[in-house]
This record gives sequence, C-alpha cells and structure tokens, in this order.
Amino acid sequence: MASGIAVSGLTKRFGRTTVVDGLDLEVGEGDFLVLLGPSGCGKTTTLRCLAGLETPDGGTIQLRDTTVFDGRRGWNVPIHKRDIGMVFQSYALWPHMTVRKNIAYPLKVRGRREAIADGWVENAADMVHCGDLLDRYPAQLSGGQQQRIALARGLVARPGLVLLDEPLSNLDAKLRDQVRTEIRELHQELGFTAVLVTHDQDEALALGDRIAIMRDGRIEQCDTPERVYVEPASDYVAAFIGMSNRIEWERVDGGWSSPAGARVGPDDLGALTGQRAVSRVRPDDLRVHPRQPDDLEGAVALDADLVTAEYGGRHVDVTVRAKETRLHVRVGTGDAGTWIRSLKPGEPLAVSAPLASLRTYEGDR
Repeated sequence: MASGIAVSGLTKRFGRTTVVDGLDLEVGEGDFLVLLGPSGCGKTTTLRCLAGLETPDGGTIQLRDTTVFDGRRGWNVPIHKRDIGMVFQSYALWPHMTVRKNIAYPLKVRGRREAIADGWVENAADMVHCGDLLDRYPAQLSGGQQQRIALARGLVARPGLVLLDEPLSNLDAKLRDQVRTEIRELHQELGFTAVLVTHDQDEALALGDRIAIMRDGRIEQCDTPERVYVEPASDYVAAFIGMSNRIEWERVDGGWSSPAGARVGPDDLGALTGQRAVSRVRPDDLRVHPRQPDDLEGAVALDADLVTAEYGGRHVDVTVRAKETRLHVRVGTGDAGTWIRSLKPGEPLAVSAPLASLRTYEGDR
C-alpha cells in the first residue's frame, strides 16, 4: 500500500513539556485515520505538525513520499506547499468574505485561478449541499452550514491529504450525526487521505479506517475500529473506547478475589502471571438481578446497592455500588428496566457479567 503519511520519531516540546514524544505513524494512501484521546494527549499538536502550523523539535514527516520535515537536515516545507486541506474546530471562516470567496481562498493562495474559472468553487459547495449559499456571509449561516463551508474550503483544491481538527464538536447532536455521515460519504467518493482528531469514541468508530489511541504524546494502540473495540490493548485503551467499568483483582488462595465482592477461579481471567489484575467491562454487558442467581456458570456476580436509575428512552442507565466499586449498567427498558425504576436508592440488587465480556490486564493501574 502506498504511503499517504509516514512519520518517524516526531517530537514536539513546549518549554520543558514534551507534548509529542518520539511518535511513529504510517497512514496508507486514501486511508482515514482518527487520532483519539483525551485533552492534552498530543493529538492536536501532532495534527498541527503534519499541517506545518507547528515546527517539531525532531523526527521526520513524509507526505505522499515527499519529505516535508526533517529535524536533522533542518528541512521544513511551509504549509502552503504541503498539498493539504485543513478543517478547523472553530470553522475559521473569514467574516468579511462571502462564502464563495471563503471557499476560493485556498485556490487563490495556490495561484490556481484557472480552477476558480473552471467551477471548482461551485463544485465544492455542491458537494456539501451549500450551492445556494455562495453569496452569503458567514454571519448569515447556521453552525452546520458554516461547518459545511469549512469542509468545502478544505476540499476545494483537491488535496491529497485532509486534516480535520475536531470538526464536529461545535455542532448539536443531530447535526453532528448528519455532518459525520457527509464526511464519510465525501471520503468514499473522493478517496483523499484523511487524519481526524477527536475525543469522541463514537465519531472515531464511525469514521476511521484505523484508530490511533494517544496517551502522553505516544500511540497506545493503532488498529482497525473493530480490533480496537473488541481487543483493546491496555486498560487505558479499554477505558477510552467505552469499557467504563473497572474491577480490580488480587490473587488469593489459588483464585482471584475482588474488593467489590466477587471471586473467580484461577484461570477465569485468562493467562496472567502477576498477583494483581484489573478487568474492564462495558455497561451493556452487565446484567442486573433482584438477587444473585443460583446458576451463573461462566459469569462473575456482585452484590450491590442502587445509586441511581436514569430513564433514557430505550434504555435505563443504572449506577450501582458494590462495596467501594461503582458500576454503570445500561439496561433495555423492555428487560429489567421497569422493576429497576421502582427501586429506591440504597436498595439491594445484584449485577453480573459473562466472563467472556471482560478484558483483563496485568497490574492494578
């Protein structure tokens, strides 16, 4: 597979703080990579280094087999010569320019006046369903319209690489889903290489051909959405990809015992060598019971007390406390939702999860 992006040893510091720490990354031509992680993990700085908006302190960056940054050689190609399109979180539209002029701006900077004459601006506006807005100003547009215009501006020069910095975070839920689908359709239609930064796991799963989970300036796991979701490589990745429930374990008397009150056999958590472990499980994989069932072979069970039960339409979000461990359970309203909502905070119940739904890691951190 041809390389759209090849990054080696990328390092970026702000003062004494290392924000990107020797990062290696490769993105295939035409692939859509999502950089996913919490605030401060280095994902936006990495994107800005790819764009040329930040100057790294070391490493190399190749875009479509052309070296655009090399720390040892002192080589740093300016942003306007990198064949990229950029879509910002804040839209970043020029308020004094019409939509037409905003979209045309990358072509004007590149000296592509023939492309303007050939209708590239109109084509880009039509791609994002905004062809009738070309003579308006940004202040006359809704947030969703402004984001579509920002997309059109990022795509109008038909770049080989499109960089998107949390482009959906300023939209309401309905618009976010709609524009997300439009981004996916545009990528399928045009085939550009894309890197998107987000902290939203649903957005990452929906858009990415691959997802890179970042932590402290490094990549913790980079794989397909399916592999990241089903086989998170670490406790950190599991937590970020939606396995919000955490159960700690200690090896006791030939088995595993949890401070939450559960006990399982020596091999039930997999092939572990240490004395401590931590399991992750998704809210959807937990079940609630009025009391612990007598027959729960192949599952882990805990006695607990109800903390809250929040109605969510097709589901009830239930928070319980098993000793000092808090767990979140998502229950379908047609399942146990009715009797759960009749309980009062503090009343006893039980929760269980199939052992197969647990992802367990060595250590307690």
